[in-house]
Amino acid sequence: MSRFLRPLLAALVAGPLVAGPLVASAAGAAEGADAAGNSAVEAPPVAAAAALTVQVSGLSEVSGHLFLAFYDSADTWLGEETVLLRKVLIEDHRNGELVEVPVDLPAGEYAMTVFYDEDDNGELNTNFIGMPKEPVALSNNATGKFGPPKYEDAMFVLGAEPALQAISMEAL
Repeated sequence: MSRFLRPLLAALVAGPLVAGPLVASAAGAAEGADAAGNSAVEAPPVAAAAALTVQVSGLSEVSGHLFLAFYDSADTWLGEETVLLRKVLIEDHRNGELVEVPVDLPAGEYAMTVFYDEDDNGELNTNFIGMPKEPVALSNNATGKFGPPKYEDAMFVLGAEPALQAISMEAL
């Protein structure tokens, strides 16, 4: 599990990442953030964007931020190179019991990681062996067996039609 968390944490708190149509960083969120703390720095579009809604359950009684990281290949999966890295304010995306985040990405294959920053410090807190102390989830609700989940287990296809990724965020 620590092999999964170190790159995710590094990607979420590193400086600006330059990979794909949208880039942002947790550390640099204030630079390009809107008034609500949502951040993403736009770059020139590469292809027509497809609409994706990330719908997260299990956060009905919390506030603060979610961090979402999107990957587009098994080679970059859980590493520092992401297609999109977003920090979103939960209250701005709450829809009843769910948190819904719209995302525009070019059509293609992706896998996603999400973590809830319970103490709002911009970092994924881990224990002494690297296991997360804060809720973490992946696209397709993928889980690993004796290590991180495989890209293929978390991968979803985003086409021209709007898509939904329903993620269950469980407390650890």
